[in-house]
Amino acid sequence: MRERKTFAERTRVRSTNEVNRKYFLVYEGSETEELYFRGVDEERQKIGIDPLIELIPIVRSYSEEGWSNPQKILDRMMQTLRESETGNVSYETLMNWIMDYLHEEGILTTSKVMARSMWRILQWICTEEMQASQNDIINDKDLGKTCEAFILHFEKSTKFDNIVSDVPKIIQNRAIIYAEDVDKICFIFDRDRESFVAHPENNQYQYVLNTCREKGFGFYLTNPCFEFWLLMHFNDISNLDEKLLLKNPKVASKRRYTEQQLKERIQRYHKSSYDVAWFVERIDTAIENEKKYCENEDELEYSLGSRVGILIQEMRGTSGKA
Repeated sequence: MRERKTFAERTRVRSTNEVNRKYFLVYEGSETEELYFRGVDEERQKIGIDPLIELIPIVRSYSEEGWSNPQKILDRMMQTLRESETGNVSYETLMNWIMDYLHEEGILTTSKVMARSMWRILQWICTEEMQASQNDIINDKDLGKTCEAFILHFEKSTKFDNIVSDVPKIIQNRAIIYAEDVDKICFIFDRDRESFVAHPENNQYQYVLNTCREKGFGFYLTNPCFEFWLLMHFNDISNLDEKLLLKNPKVASKRRYTEQQLKERIQRYHKSSYDVAWFVERIDTAIENEKKYCENEDELEYSLGSRVGILIQEMRGTSGKA
């Protein structure tokens, strides 16, 4: 996991001695939520977001793409924070940094076939050349030379060369700088039954919720999914069938009830492309509508509702606790 730099690249000059706070946004989805909060950030002054709060989205590295299990995402985020604090990283993390570098330098394009091929080469180097597992830890003081050895093997196995000179670029500035007493990690999750897997010996919902409480992380869940929060921006939300909203059944081959309701209201709505500005203009309507449903984090496991409005209120510096 890493920061998406372009989302948080602005540096705001303050006229006070107040400390800036970073809100790290960790999404379960990779498109709909990020688009929404990019719009929130762009219209932060209009919305009333505290100017001392900086919104920083956390995005997935290559081996984490497609993850939708909140427990898995939470555990990986905690691993990333530990690695950022100690400087000791796993081989998998180093491999993800190399993949990130290849994308940033334009060496890897959007070709998924090429990306899979590069990842398989990195896996082979890790196992066969480095004689390590992806979970093995590289000590901070050995990171530079380990990365250099990795890249030398990579150059031999591919058509690329002169990458070894960029080893400092690969390993520097990858850490997430998180001040526990100032900043906040915000998990924006869905309750989707396919995400929180039920298990008699491991209640994933309670694990994630309790861990967030223990670590001081924000838990901003929507049941059943983020699209329900988007539906709250409409005035007619109370006319919808609550049982269908909570169950959120499939109504088409690739579409569920909540998404279908959005499509009926905004024909051009797609998870990866929609008019975010329209929703941001109606954010107060959504916050008020959210109060008609469940906002309690304990009860949201089985109740229709959301806590995204609470997050917006917190960013405004107003009370949003339930």
